[in-house]
Amino acid sequence: MIYLYTDGATTNNGRDDAIGGWAYIGVTEDNIFIRDCGFIPYATNNICELTAAIKGCRAVEALQDQVTVYSDSAYIVNCYRDGWYLKWQSNGWRNSRKEPVANQDLWEQLIAYFENPSYTFLKVPAHSGIEYNEIVDKMAVEAKLKGE
Repeated sequence: MIYLYTDGATTNNGRDDAIGGWAYIGVTEDNIFIRDCGFIPYATNNICELTAAIKGCRAVEALQDQVTVYSDSAYIVNCYRDGWYLKWQSNGWRNSRKEPVANQDLWEQLIAYFENPSYTFLKVPAHSGIEYNEIVDKMAVEAKLKGE
């Protein structure tokens, strides 16, 4: 079993001068075995959250193990849990307001993991003292700062 913690962070979210950071940590019952982070110029917080989840899932994919992805992003976890992506796909990638779904290119990459029964996505509360969630938050913020 692999526990994957992912997070994203931005400064000036949604503005032209936004800078974002992403991070993930893969953990087994024994130890942290993989971690990475980076920054993205001109990114929203949602882009950073999606990027962290995609990169983390890709990093553990070859291990062919059960993976629980922990994210503090309701955007990601609600999409997985409530099947928003199924509605988007059937509506030609339009949301409930009939507008194009934001970040479709990233969603399409993450949906492959939603549809893989080896992956489960769970919501964790942000900034609540969950050890590895706090670590990836700090990593994402530090990555973002390197990009500023």
